[in-house]
Amino acid sequence: MHIIRDFSELTERLKNGKRCRVVSVEANDDHSREAIERAVSEGWAEVTNIHLSTVEESAAEAVRRVHLGEAEVVMKGILNTDVLLKAIINKDNREEGLLPVGNVLSHVSAFKIPTYHKLLFMSDAAVIPYPTLEQRIAMIKYVIRLCHIYGIEQPRIALIHCTEKVSPKFPITLDYQKIVEMCKAGEFGNAIIDGPSDLKCAVDKESADIKGIKSPLEGNADAVIMPDIEAGNVYYKTLTAFTDTKLAVGLQGTSCPVTLTSRADTAETKYNSLAMACLQAIAGKQE
Repeated sequence: MHIIRDFSELTERLKNGKRCRVVSVEANDDHSREAIERAVSEGWAEVTNIHLSTVEESAAEAVRRVHLGEAEVVMKGILNTDVLLKAIINKDNREEGLLPVGNVLSHVSAFKIPTYHKLLFMSDAAVIPYPTLEQRIAMIKYVIRLCHIYGIEQPRIALIHCTEKVSPKFPITLDYQKIVEMCKAGEFGNAIIDGPSDLKCAVDKESADIKGIKSPLEGNADAVIMPDIEAGNVYYKTLTAFTDTKLAVGLQGTSCPVTLTSRADTAETKYNSLAMACLQAIAGKQE
């Protein structure tokens, strides 16, 4: 399978397939409408927008449409994230939500950074504050599957920290060590995982060489796993505030792909996020 290295290649892939059925929730803002109109006009999505008397009702109805088999993707519009998440998790009746029992809800971003030669995936900048070992393992498995969907047969996953050394002073590095050992034992399938890793060394071999760091990542990471939501969110906001980075964002662990853009995100980001979700939906049908 050809590796998808940027968002234009992603949408070209979608144009060669059937339309993906999308239910959008309160997509009443100009940016959401522009993204939807573009996807529909290009022939890879058909979209139904839900706009009821309250945003809570709209979110619940979108989830219901998925259960009825009327939609394969949920697109977040102009509503608070917590409203949509409440409908997705549905603590009162998990079977009526979109988070299967035993799954972990996490957030993933796909960046096309001008100075990097391919897409870079990242988790988690918006959902899990301080991941446990079990949550981090689930996050990594989701990201690996996403990389496979993009045609990356052996994704390179970097476990990011401020140091490359394993130390009890930073308990998270002990978890990283366990994850690396699990990967070597084959528990993550066809993937390369290494860490703790300095972010720059994970994506720049020259930096790693200068520091004398020998890593199977070889400065060519496909995905970075952040230590916590604070680091992830700052990294996310820094890229989008100070560089011309293009991105897509969504949820992982749900029974169908869900876009999770900010209300203030551009039409392009909402379009890219919808494309990423539709690619996942198509891959899910093929499995």
